[in-house]
Amino acid sequence: MKDLKKLRAEIDGIDEKILDLLNRRADAVLKIADIKRGMDESFYVPHREREIIERLKRLNRGPFPNDALRIIFREIISASLALEEPLKVACLGPLATFTHLAAQRHFGSFAKIIPVESIKDVFETVLEGKADYGVVPIENSNEGVVSYTLDMFMDIDLKVSAEIMLEITHNLLSKSGDIKGIEKIYSHPQAISQCKRWLERNLPDNVALVDTTSTAKAAELASKDESGAAIASDLAAKMYDLKFVKRSIEDNKNNYTRFLVISDEFPAPTGK
Repeated sequence: MKDLKKLRAEIDGIDEKILDLLNRRADAVLKIADIKRGMDESFYVPHREREIIERLKRLNRGPFPNDALRIIFREIISASLALEEPLKVACLGPLATFTHLAAQRHFGSFAKIIPVESIKDVFETVLEGKADYGVVPIENSNEGVVSYTLDMFMDIDLKVSAEIMLEITHNLLSKSGDIKGIEKIYSHPQAISQCKRWLERNLPDNVALVDTTSTAKAAELASKDESGAAIASDLAAKMYDLKFVKRSIEDNKNNYTRFLVISDEFPAPTGK
């Protein structure tokens, strides 16, 4: 018992040091922002963020996992940027879609997400300066290239700042989290198609499949329907307070979508 108390006290002391260092880091970030403002330079430099995280991963001796390290520092950087002004990021709406999830994974939880109605709207929102960046899908491992995104590059002169590779995981969500009593399942037709075999094996034939405009819309509908469920993302479960009936019900576990981060500027050279 004494050892347990001693270790907990040690953890408390470490946490206090981490808090102090986070605030010291934030002070340094604000000073850099002041300098850059005087030089008329962009506060956000994507390649600098990558360099920070990759350097820390190389220095990491464990046992703390690199994947968790990346997530934590992504959020630290996102919160630091928000001290000056949150980055505005346009993506295909509504909120809680996979595009929103990709944007959040890349820019962190403190970026201001601007949901718009179409891929064209993402491009135009960035072009008009209403968003600093946009996130658009370009290719899915099952469905192929998103040709409409490619077409937009022919019409609107924006640049690719970064790529995001997102594993697409479909979950069955409901208010109760119980598979019994489900009478209808809401989701985007593509998501339903990608989970077809699982649905056939695990649900009665009389369960209705209801097409929606997005997986996020499906989650919204399920949150208001005691007999309904949705096929949607982890983010949708969180936003609409839904429970997991079953995680990862997609038929193909190797399902990825590649997204592009677009802006009106070329990314700065890394010097490598």
